[in-house]
Amino acid sequence: MVLLDDPVAMRKADEHGMLEFYMRWPDAIHEAIERAMAIEIPDEVRTRKGIIKYGQPELFAVAGMGGSIIGGDILSDVLQGELSVPVQVCRGYGLPAWVGPGALVVVISYSGNTEETLVAFSEALKRGCMVIAITSGGHLAGFCRKTGVPLLAVPGGRATRMSFPYLFFPLLVFLERFGLAKGLRERAEKTAELLRSMAEELGPERPAQENKAKELALELMGTIPLVYGFKWLRSVAYRLKTQFNENSKIPSFSNWFPAMNHHEIVGWEAEEELLRAFSVLLLRSRNEPPEIRRRIELTKEIALGKASKVLEIWAKGSSKLEEAVSVLYVGDIVSIYLALARGVDPYRTRSIDALKAGMAELKIAEKVKKAIEELI
Repeated sequence: MVLLDDPVAMRKADEHGMLEFYMRWPDAIHEAIERAMAIEIPDEVRTRKGIIKYGQPELFAVAGMGGSIIGGDILSDVLQGELSVPVQVCRGYGLPAWVGPGALVVVISYSGNTEETLVAFSEALKRGCMVIAITSGGHLAGFCRKTGVPLLAVPGGRATRMSFPYLFFPLLVFLERFGLAKGLRERAEKTAELLRSMAEELGPERPAQENKAKELALELMGTIPLVYGFKWLRSVAYRLKTQFNENSKIPSFSNWFPAMNHHEIVGWEAEEELLRAFSVLLLRSRNEPPEIRRRIELTKEIALGKASKVLEIWAKGSSKLEEAVSVLYVGDIVSIYLALARGVDPYRTRSIDALKAGMAELKIAEKVKKAIEELI
């Protein structure tokens, strides 16, 4: 167990420098934007199946898994009602049937070797979709170089979840570059500057009594966090749940308003002895629609009193994008502080590593590699 007011001990325990890198997220956002602006979008890509023309998309799809794909969900939530085309987030092996010619598919695999994502890449090419890949290397980078598919190369050597700026902010740039939205780059730049102001407030040098992230981590100790968001903070709630899983090494679950009011709220009628194991983390905004604010306050009053703790993270910023990323930034850092306070390594994910090793026996990635090579 590490005392959160001992920066030297925290740095020693955080041997992969997760906290240090989070303090550099603002610079990473700017770098990600510039990388996305710099890649060349071809007029066409040729495969054995035919010629794929790059033009105005009719659908914007994001394909990937885990920490690589969460940005697609957040993009969809933040820009809901603003884009001129639908956004489709694609998880798992393959693509929905309606993703075909005319769709722009951004395939994201931080490692470049995620087997589900390689299947999606292969399927997108077979269907004649416009494809862009974001990766740090692996098979995906090699396939792009062979096919001429646009490749956004991002820095490797980190956990995927740490690299959110490199995997999310290019999506905003691509939407602008393909004429599907305006003003997103400016909003992204403002978001980076907001995080720059927040980094000092949340950093390891700031003591717990003046540090919201440390304070929340200490409040969550010994409980199972349930994270509730709404609308543009819906997928952020899920992101935080996964960060408590991967970084803090604890069970955690998420839901959103108003959906949880139609089922999960009844679960809070259970006996207090059972419910005291849970803490509740509400993601809030001063721009909440009045009906959402009323639901949150009524839910606190009717149902959440049996929880061990009811805590809140309030969004900062002047746009939905800034609000979503500001909450995500706080929550991610909370999960790292909680890991250190619990005496566990926030970086390693042994269970995922073991599962991947077991799945490798099926040699799915090798089969996909062969299928893609037959296309090029």
